[in-house]
Amino acid sequence: MKYVKKDLGAYNLHIIKTNLFKTITIKIFFREKALKENITKRNFLSRIMMLGSNDYKSKVELTKAEQNLYAVNISGTNRRIGNYLDTGLTLKVLNDKYTEPGNFEKSIDLLCSIIFNPKTSNNSFDEEFFNTVYEEYKADLNSLKEDKMTYALIRGLEETDNNSAVGYRGIGYIEDLEKITKENLYTYYLNVIKHNFVDIFVLGDVDEEYITKVIKEKFKINTFKKQPIKALVDTSKITKSKTVEEKTTGEQDNLIITLSFNNLTDYERNYPLSLYNAILGGGNESLLFSKIREEKSLAYYISSTPNKLDNLIIIRGGISKGKSLEAISIIKKILKDLGNGKIEDDLIDKAKEYYTSAIDDIIESPFQIIESYYMIELLGVDDIETKRKKMLKVTKDEIIALAKKVKINTIYILEGDDNNGNN
Repeated sequence: MKYVKKDLGAYNLHIIKTNLFKTITIKIFFREKALKENITKRNFLSRIMMLGSNDYKSKVELTKAEQNLYAVNISGTNRRIGNYLDTGLTLKVLNDKYTEPGNFEKSIDLLCSIIFNPKTSNNSFDEEFFNTVYEEYKADLNSLKEDKMTYALIRGLEETDNNSAVGYRGIGYIEDLEKITKENLYTYYLNVIKHNFVDIFVLGDVDEEYITKVIKEKFKINTFKKQPIKALVDTSKITKSKTVEEKTTGEQDNLIITLSFNNLTDYERNYPLSLYNAILGGGNESLLFSKIREEKSLAYYISSTPNKLDNLIIIRGGISKGKSLEAISIIKKILKDLGNGKIEDDLIDKAKEYYTSAIDDIIESPFQIIESYYMIELLGVDDIETKRKKMLKVTKDEIIALAKKVKINTIYILEGDDNNGNN
């Protein structure tokens, strides 16, 4: 793969040249400082944009246009990533050599119509589109508790730090939804287009000069330049650990444990932390899986995930009803043993194999390759192959040094209770 970054003034263009795929993937990232009051509007906006535009006046028309361009795929995603709210709009299209000349540029025109010519009039979003999204989004927010693990994760992070972006609900808030109108949503849309940080990634078997020319012609973005903020969330002020219990209907407990660590170096965050997490709960040979699920049969599933931009590791598990305290006791012992240096060499070897396998998975997916390079842009981390080489050189002592910095932040138990609400 050949990677080139170009500063085109209002936005950065990233070209990743590779012949691994028959498709060309374009992903545009719009990001802004994470403000709680913008989360719901941003989710609403990405939903309404996916319904059509002034050129394609219904979802049916938009779908037909996609099919006519050899089944081009356009999608949108929203997330909070560290201190940013991040929206990604993706176009995946067959290379012209497998379709016909001009299909690629026509597909870009379709994407541009969705982004720059949404279905609006008189400084307001289309009423039919707006009402459709409003009702669907409202139903999703009202049914949040039905997905027990998602709800538990949201509540666990809120309890971890409700005073920073860590505690924001990525799905949004019903009270904020009720404040959205066709008019203020359009005002917010204009702000996103004019003031968000923008990065455009193009991945595929492409010519650098041609892609640069096409992108400059098609994407007329005049973003107001401002100084980027630090993506990493500062969780150093979180000092107290706590346990929170909440009851719900259900046949199992949903357990969330957040682990925090202060004063990590960039090297520790990018390398020993990844291996530590793999040993702790990164797969079927991890300590959490083997000790809690396999040996004690306490969990339907259990794993851990590093959230590097939030300086957290998140343990999540579906635990047999009433067995959460027993599982927590085992987790505390595992963490203590790791901090005391009780790490078998074969676990480190397996963790490195796990990581290497994850690297191999990345280079088989256009979306994961782009995500990897986006993290380079946000955090200045190493490229994929450099990561592989450095990870293999991480020592046992470096993992133990990191393990000593890990502490339990918040334990959140969403306790299953068949009698909940029936008394």
